[in-house]
Amino acid sequence: MPDGLQRLIQSTRQLLDYMDKEFVFDKMGDAGCGGVDPYRSERFDALIRDVREALKAVDAG
Repeated sequence: MPDGLQRLIQSTRQLLDYMDKEFVFDKMGDAGCGGVDPYRSERFDALIRDVREALKAVDAG
């Protein structure tokens, strides 16, 4: 596997791990009383799922 591709896969895994640990969201709603309600849009969640599936396929060969 070319070095660039290997770095891309490793970086993608690290990014997904970071997103899980730090609770990364792409939307924010007004929860009232000055509070906010962060959440992930359906599109953002779908992209994350697609990337995870692609990494599984890489692992499977």
